[in-house]
Amino acid sequence: MKRKLLVLLVILLIMGNDTFNDRTAEADANSNLLENGDFEKGTAWEDWGGFSYVTDAAQAYQGKRAAKLTKSEGGAGNLLTVAVKAGQTFVLSGYGRTVGQGQTALLGVECIDANGKKIPGGRSTVSFSKEDYQKKEIRFTAVPGTEKLLVYIYVIEAVPDGAAYFDGIVLQSASSSCTADCRVDNATFLSQDWFDTKQAPADIEKYVAEMKQFRIKYQFADLGMLDDSGNLAPKNYAGLANWIKYSKTADPDQKVIVILNFNKRVIADSAGEQVPNAKFGTASFNANVDALADQLVNKGVSVDGVLYKADGVHIDFESFVTDDPTLLQTLKYLRAHSLKNNAYFSISSPVDYSATKTWTGAYIQKIAQVVNQINPMLYDQMGWNSPIDDPVSYEQFWKSEVLRYSKAIGSAGPSSTPSQLVPIAPAYERRLIKEHLIVYHDPYVENIASAVSGLKSAIAEGANVHGAAIFWWPTFAGHYPYLYPESYYLVDQENWTTLWVNSP
Repeated sequence: MKRKLLVLLVILLIMGNDTFNDRTAEADANSNLLENGDFEKGTAWEDWGGFSYVTDAAQAYQGKRAAKLTKSEGGAGNLLTVAVKAGQTFVLSGYGRTVGQGQTALLGVECIDANGKKIPGGRSTVSFSKEDYQKKEIRFTAVPGTEKLLVYIYVIEAVPDGAAYFDGIVLQSASSSCTADCRVDNATFLSQDWFDTKQAPADIEKYVAEMKQFRIKYQFADLGMLDDSGNLAPKNYAGLANWIKYSKTADPDQKVIVILNFNKRVIADSAGEQVPNAKFGTASFNANVDALADQLVNKGVSVDGVLYKADGVHIDFESFVTDDPTLLQTLKYLRAHSLKNNAYFSISSPVDYSATKTWTGAYIQKIAQVVNQINPMLYDQMGWNSPIDDPVSYEQFWKSEVLRYSKAIGSAGPSSTPSQLVPIAPAYERRLIKEHLIVYHDPYVENIASAVSGLKSAIAEGANVHGAAIFWWPTFAGHYPYLYPESYYLVDQENWTTLWVNSP
């Protein structure tokens, strides 16, 4: 009898090992795929330097133990034991906090190939810099070639007497678990007249509630055009402080990011040829733009005797010059000065349906090393013998350009955090050049549904996309029904919600 029992136990152990070895991320959609994510055991995490388990329950978010990091370029990694396939979507979440002025730390994940190598473009991270524990999460898709995932906690630079603590790290498959609020890191472009004039508090609260309903996180606030010297008249942002005040009251999680526009990057010379504007990017131009950014983001603008600060700056300098070295230097100047530590520095960027690209992949990567977010303007692509003349061709255009940008960005980004890709979809009326009878935007072709379809196709093939943006908000929200009627904006709203926000 004892011999039979022993044989049975051996068989069960073999079966159990086979079952463990065959585990996949899909089979564990609702469980934590990460071993020892709560740090209660001394296993799974490989010490990369400066890593330790803290046994003081007061330092833990939950339970009795947490992880502590104290060394520059130090941390710990945890390689998943489950099989992963390209195209699978995951959510990595965790609690983190830091100690020490200016201390930051990262929670991240790398996609790993069959040879154990990190795959370019397969990194996603989120940073922590507050003294109290915060929960943050990353939604990402495994890029082509992925077979394993490496979750890690990391400190790039340790400040004197600084430390970082992590607890409660969870990695879950999101491939079939999401039915609502699947994609919430979205942006939209707001009307200039909302910021050059004080809006009524009730109106601001209404607009912010509308954006919250459609899961908008980033408000891009249009302040009008810079002049040739890089200056902006204060009247252009006379209502900005009032907006920030009541927007933050209505929803403190929405970020107010001011747009600095310049539409004379290219001008006509004496012969009528289009040439780069020599006034752009000069030392004085850059200094003036930097002073403006410093005022709006770091010092603040006043209403009722109180200063209110924008969260970040969005750059839209057009027309675009091929791999523009002067633009790159201007961006680097802003990053080195007024926006040195800013986490909401973004830029509108060009797209091309032809084989010749205004911004090459190598240049996009250089831009990504400077800014936190890149926003390709995937609209106004019709006319002039364009191949984009129906919804299908527009959808394919979205797919190809999103994949191109994602590949170019890869893991490039400021402070070792990859720059976010948030492409812009159109929601506005038909537009044409009357004297030439050229339609360059038709909402039947260029619309939310086709854009989202192409975007999701790109994601399915490995594109790393942070969110999507809407240009522009007043028409999408139905504020101008005489210009963009219900037959358009209600359809856009439905497609945005069902096909994007609530779609896994």
